[in-house]
Amino acid sequence: MDTAEDQPAPMQDAAATESPASQQGMTGIAILDKLITLATSRLALSVGAQAMVSGFHFALNLVLLRLVTPYDYGIFAFAFVLAMFASAINNALISTPLTVYTPIVKDPVERSRQEGMFSTLNLILFSALLLCGFIYSGWSEQNTDVTLSVALFVAIYSARHFSRSAGYARMRPLVTATGDATYVGTGVIVMLIIILWVDDLSISHVLLALVAANLAAMLVERHRLHGRGRKWLTLAGIASYRDVWEQSRWALAGSLTTLFLAQAHSLIITATNGPNAYAPLAAGFVLFGPVRVALLTWQNMVKPELAVALSESRHQAVRKQILTTSLMMAGAVLLMGLMLFILWPWIDAFLYADQYADEPMGLIVATWSIITLFAASYNAPAAALQAMRDFRILAMASVYGAILSGALVSLTLYFFNPETTLLGILAAEAFMAVYLTRILYTRLQAAS
Repeated sequence: MDTAEDQPAPMQDAAATESPASQQGMTGIAILDKLITLATSRLALSVGAQAMVSGFHFALNLVLLRLVTPYDYGIFAFAFVLAMFASAINNALISTPLTVYTPIVKDPVERSRQEGMFSTLNLILFSALLLCGFIYSGWSEQNTDVTLSVALFVAIYSARHFSRSAGYARMRPLVTATGDATYVGTGVIVMLIIILWVDDLSISHVLLALVAANLAAMLVERHRLHGRGRKWLTLAGIASYRDVWEQSRWALAGSLTTLFLAQAHSLIITATNGPNAYAPLAAGFVLFGPVRVALLTWQNMVKPELAVALSESRHQAVRKQILTTSLMMAGAVLLMGLMLFILWPWIDAFLYADQYADEPMGLIVATWSIITLFAASYNAPAAALQAMRDFRILAMASVYGAILSGALVSLTLYFFNPETTLLGILAAEAFMAVYLTRILYTRLQAAS
């Protein structure tokens, strides 16, 4: 019988006799296995699904830029701005508490009760948004079909934000990814039907198609989380929300002011000069819309993980993750800006030459590129501060930024052309990048 010392020798000899081609083949298989594992991971599938959503919105905007007038496109873009404000309210009062508080609750009964409370609040917010839209359509001079479709779209957009967050709160991002894929598939089919069969394309048709797509995605997400039972319809009392309100009120102020500092031009220009004046700025932003959505998706997905890591005092790991992510995001935006610069003659001819030939679209797109760079650089610090439940600091920072943005946008619009208002947005985003990064690292240093 061979001794233990004798057994490894034949194995070593066999390895030594392997040809270089065989060893390279084994290395290639190992790399392929790693690539397959990475491509099928939760993170990759979630990001891929969100990339599909961003791609769908991007393509839809490109189509609308060529098919509808600047006035109609201004209405469509402003509807998305209103939807973002509604989503910000939902995110602050409902979705962020859901993803920060419920993942660390170990008792299934207590966790179910909290989820029911947040579901009830989501339904209340949805009803309030819909009611406000109906009231506005009653006295607005706009076409009733347009105002009602905008109201329904805004309310559904907010509700879908909660539905997506439910998957992240359960640490099941693939549920959200399935909903995103359903949203894209339904949206593409309905939009193709509308474009091919409807002679007079209306913005209300487009918004109602997105409503149908969001509803389909929500049904799929609810079914994957709760099955066929009525558990996903379970509501609960909201009396205990008083404890959450102490923190979420700051998150609400922070979310609204953060959005205002980034969208002050949208509100101020549309209110004073109308959709026509706002349309060129919205058209320039189209190229960066997918980047903003990807940043928000990463933030929603990582907040529960950061909350758990901070609760376990793994501050060094959080600091490293924030730094790495910020550098990667900023690098991606810089690369995108370089590609836009190289391809600009073709982009301008394809997108803007017909409807926006009289507008300085090159300047508008270049300014948006710099704005997006600053926004990407502080997205990770903002997520970490939310996970720390430090909503007051976030709120105060965004209040300062909103004041700066609103003041500069108003001044530049009063003295100059609408496109100069983007300088106010740029100043506010740069302030937020410096302020939040400094605050986060001070807090992490103190905690560790």
